[in-house]
Amino acid sequence: MSPNSNDDQNVSETEVAAGGAAQAIATFRLPHYGMLWSSNLIQFICFHVLFLAMQWLVTSLTDLRIAVGFLAFVQGGTIALASPFAGVIVDRHPKRNLMIFGRLGVAVVAISMGLLAYGGVIEYWHLLVMAIVGGTLAALLGPAAQTYVVDVVGRNRTDHAISLNAIGGSVGTIGGAALAGLLIKELGVVSTYFAAAAGVVLAGLLLLTIPIPGHAERKERTSLRSDLVEGLAYVRARPHLLLALAACAMALFNGAISPMRVIYARHVFGAGADAFGMMSVFHGGGTMLAALFLTLRPPSRNFGVLITGTMLLYALGVLMYSFAFSFEYILAVEFWLGISGQAWHICALIGFQLAVPEEMRGRVLSMVFTLAQLGFVGGFVVGGLADQLGDQVAVGIFGAIPTILLSCMLVFGWKTLRKM
Repeated sequence: MSPNSNDDQNVSETEVAAGGAAQAIATFRLPHYGMLWSSNLIQFICFHVLFLAMQWLVTSLTDLRIAVGFLAFVQGGTIALASPFAGVIVDRHPKRNLMIFGRLGVAVVAISMGLLAYGGVIEYWHLLVMAIVGGTLAALLGPAAQTYVVDVVGRNRTDHAISLNAIGGSVGTIGGAALAGLLIKELGVVSTYFAAAAGVVLAGLLLLTIPIPGHAERKERTSLRSDLVEGLAYVRARPHLLLALAACAMALFNGAISPMRVIYARHVFGAGADAFGMMSVFHGGGTMLAALFLTLRPPSRNFGVLITGTMLLYALGVLMYSFAFSFEYILAVEFWLGISGQAWHICALIGFQLAVPEEMRGRVLSMVFTLAQLGFVGGFVVGGLADQLGDQVAVGIFGAIPTILLSCMLVFGWKTLRKM
């Protein structure tokens, strides 16, 4: 168990009787969780600003759709390759320190980007290098941040803590999107990078106020390879985990929306940075609604079915995105994608963490993050496809394939998925 771990942070009978809202409030009031939540919120905002600023910068350097997709492919591919090793590191070392290191590293990347843009010497290959460095840091931050939540609040409050964290992520998406659009429009990309870097540093320093290292004691030190093999063997021996992970792998197709969002804004609708930001705001609104609902009524069973079902809903949203009747229609679809994507995110984080023992959490979650990054691979492919067939046709193909596959998983794998 972690140093503070309280399954110890037990849910009282009074809280249970009062319902989800009372339990969520009690979780937020736990020692140190409020500070952790605030620190994560700042990170969410700044990371989203950096993400949108980089996409906007790419479209300023080139009109090729595939350039946006390839950048996402490089970053996502880096995260996917680094995540299994990052999971082992997370299971071995204090998670708080890893989070601080990762955040300060991202700040260095952001400052470097700002300086290159300020000097007027930035080129596309610079973005690729930064994507590799940033992807490596993100691979470490993902499982460290999510498993650290459990160390701070205890397993009995994992569902509400993760849902509350998701609310922070939604606020960060909305706030980051709005802030990115405003900063890019009014101050330019350079100031946007510097401002985001300052925020990321603050998010890292706030963690120093939390006295919980988040380090599970291990009885013996083993090799990196043996730890990786152990984690894979654990999952392979459990068909319900394997099938749920297969559903997560559909991010290969569903992730196509991420790089295509800026393409739709600039080229399909001929809109500016403020409209691009508005698309992310509506997406963030959907994530907020889903997070609030699941905070009040967190899932407690059938996680395999929920993970697969919510991923299917997202795939349907990608398919709907291809029609693009109007900008208002796309905003409505963004809202749908926000709801379904956030529901999948919360169900996956809660389900996989509760389904495995503590010493496996980092490695199993790193598998989820690895599969989630396949969306960036899909983003690269859909960018090239869009250059050949058109934006809407490419997105439609990437929506139809996972819709069919996930439907089959639910129909034929229902009994297996229900075991998770």
